[in-house]
Amino acid sequence: MTIGIFQSRGHIKNRGMGYPRVSTGLTPAAIMGLSLTWVATLLLALLLLLRHVTRRLRHHLLKKETAMLDWVLMGKAREEKNKIPGTAVICGGSLAGLLAARVCHDHFERVIIVEPEAWLSTEDGVQVESWKQKQKRARVVQYTSLHGNLAPITDGLIRLFPNLEKECHRSETRLMPADFKLALGGHKFLVPHEEYGASFPQTIGAGRQGTETLIRRLTLNTKEYPNISQISGLITGVRIDSKNPKFLESVQIQTEAGLKEIKASLVVDCTGPAQAGQEWIRSAGFAAGPKALDKLTVSYDPRVRYSSFRFQMPPEVSNKVPEYDEENATGGLFIYKGDPSVSQTYCGAMKIEADFVSVVCGAWGPAELPDTIEGIRECLKSTKSPTPIPEWIWKFIDLCEEVEDTMQLSKVRVAPSYWTHFESASDLPANWIASGDSVSRVNPVFGQGGTKSMMGAVSLNNVLQELHMSKTIPEDFSRRFFKDQAGKLAPLWTSNKMVDYAYKTTIPEQGETLETGAFIRWYLHKLEVLSDKDKQIGSMFWHNVHSYGTSIDALHPIFVWKVLVNTIFGK
Repeated sequence: MTIGIFQSRGHIKNRGMGYPRVSTGLTPAAIMGLSLTWVATLLLALLLLLRHVTRRLRHHLLKKETAMLDWVLMGKAREEKNKIPGTAVICGGSLAGLLAARVCHDHFERVIIVEPEAWLSTEDGVQVESWKQKQKRARVVQYTSLHGNLAPITDGLIRLFPNLEKECHRSETRLMPADFKLALGGHKFLVPHEEYGASFPQTIGAGRQGTETLIRRLTLNTKEYPNISQISGLITGVRIDSKNPKFLESVQIQTEAGLKEIKASLVVDCTGPAQAGQEWIRSAGFAAGPKALDKLTVSYDPRVRYSSFRFQMPPEVSNKVPEYDEENATGGLFIYKGDPSVSQTYCGAMKIEADFVSVVCGAWGPAELPDTIEGIRECLKSTKSPTPIPEWIWKFIDLCEEVEDTMQLSKVRVAPSYWTHFESASDLPANWIASGDSVSRVNPVFGQGGTKSMMGAVSLNNVLQELHMSKTIPEDFSRRFFKDQAGKLAPLWTSNKMVDYAYKTTIPEQGETLETGAFIRWYLHKLEVLSDKDKQIGSMFWHNVHSYGTSIDALHPIFVWKVLVNTIFGK
């Protein structure tokens, strides 16, 4: 029996016992064309899906690893009637403590900073002309050393202190483009000035002394922030809340007048490398068991040391080298870090407050530190830059000799880097947190200490903003804070360690070797070589140095392709 069904392009025939065959009227070439079209459509759909997933992932990482999506909430204060009752006690009045106090002012009825160094509670501690201070910080080794304020510091300060620019002007401190003229392995990466134009992120042109004194004066301005006060004393312990043992009720302070106790709604440990808060809460019965804090601390030693020189260079001297001002109206004059395969040293300089300039010479390993201007020249030469160092830089060093009588020198031996993973602890007081060096210390070579303190303030503000409808501290407060802070610390810790492990003199973290991360170091070195010629790569490096980028940015397919091509066909 024959089945005949008329169709527009063919018919169906019965072929014995098999299935009927449909005649489409299409040629083999047409069928092949349709197949390729389907494949192309499928590939396009997959590429669009991948692009969407990547964008979602990067947005997630921007929120987790940076403050880029958090700035909008910084400085957003509650109404006085909605503030959390009681006192936020800030233990330590350095950078992390001052920033934490300013954030807490927006959310608590009262804020008290407890600072061990008594002179910081006097007029000398808020000196407008910081270089005229009669005393120096005893607990901050790098107080007079070179100090870089990366862009997030200024981003945060602008939002926390609307009068920042005015106070900078009073202190003869410049707000300048955050371009430190950084040369990685001798390759000065192209900075994305064109991307930002007139809105290029800024840096505060000040050393550690000038930066800290400025922030202290801003924070302790009783007219602007009447809820904040600072007292001199040493915190000796904490007391558990008898009504709810998951919370702390108060802190004990040893003052000149004797022992004092302050009830606390929140306790913020900003005691720095001393990490005194850990001992307080252990003595109170917290942080014990299988996740004790001493088991949650990781450490490695980059064995870094450096010399910092400070010179006073008035215009009549600096004008002898026009490039000093004409080409360097930015955050840094120059910073050269040698390729680890040929050099252990780095050398840099930047303008700081008033007419001072700071120069740093440092090294990984047991190198001898310079203490003369000729030593600065030798250190710069020892970076073995593969690209010529501009002639004006050598002339600038000659100028330092003309003002050698103003030279101040400090030498610093950097202590090991560490990170206490509080986010993994299971038994912490609900209303106790830690920020700054109380949590982690990273290699100061990369200028990220201030950024780390600002990230702690951002995380504190994030959690307090989430509780804007509540006037009480919940039982998961510290856990939420440490989780948020850990996400922002991770890129700083990992990137620093990645660089430090390139030096054979570094003592690695327990359970790791200096080979850890070797491939990614090789890959990043390949990108460094291209960074002074490729705007996209230069922009990526700048964004990541300033914590504006994410941990996946260097792995963009375009960058991978460029490295591959350069490796195969490059010279």
